[in-house]
Amino acid sequence: MAEYDQPPLSHPVPPETPRAGFARGLSGAAILAALALACAAAPLMADGSAVHRLDADPVAAALLDGRGSLSFALLAAVLGGLLGIGWALLAGILGTLAGSRAERRTIAAAQRMAGWPLALLVPLAGGLMAPVWLLALVTALTAAPAVAALAHAELSSLMRAEFLTAARAAGLPEGEVVRRHLIPNLTRPLLAAGVLALPRVLAAESFASLLGLGLPPVLGSWGASVGLAARLGDPVAFVPPALLLALALWAACAIAEGMAAGQRKS
Repeated sequence: MAEYDQPPLSHPVPPETPRAGFARGLSGAAILAALALACAAAPLMADGSAVHRLDADPVAAALLDGRGSLSFALLAAVLGGLLGIGWALLAGILGTLAGSRAERRTIAAAQRMAGWPLALLVPLAGGLMAPVWLLALVTALTAAPAVAALAHAELSSLMRAEFLTAARAAGLPEGEVVRRHLIPNLTRPLLAAGVLALPRVLAAESFASLLGLGLPPVLGSWGASVGLAARLGDPVAFVPPALLLALALWAACAIAEGMAAGQRKS
């Protein structure tokens, strides 16, 4: 029986605590805010004049490109979050009006589409010379299904919460239950789901711009700069936008994970 006294060869990795995930989210938010401020101040690095692509140093040019990437990602993330949350709410309304089968079908479509390579729609739209607002809408649509699936899961969990059951058991009218208990508690889960769109749209736009089919050159994009530097074989011009893009993607993912961890903790 001596072999049973030996320590195991490996140990299961304990799951990450909500506090650690929340701390990562705060770190991501701080990093993304610092990147946004640095990109906004990029023109000042040229003595108050505009930074020109050809004669600027690589760091200043990369920061200037970040203004286009971050601004577009924020716009597309807001649109994607709203579309996804609206999708989840529509599923809930259909479940109330037409039965649970309609709700399951509506949200099942979002769950299936979340696994599709929807990011390929962004370079397609860019290749068709779509205006920026349409490109933002297409990019938002690539993130909406994942947001809808998560928002619906959070809403379903909220609808089964004990405080709602207790309020109904106490004889509180359904309108009062919705107004006093359901609506005030909707903000956090819906926000946690909506933030999921940010890393997805930033990655989709960067991928399209890397191929030269994303944002117009006048707006600037980290993905476009990385792609151009790679095609020219210029490591000096490649490193700054690549590092800033990687840092922004990590920060966006950390924010989404932190929001989800904070929601699980509550």
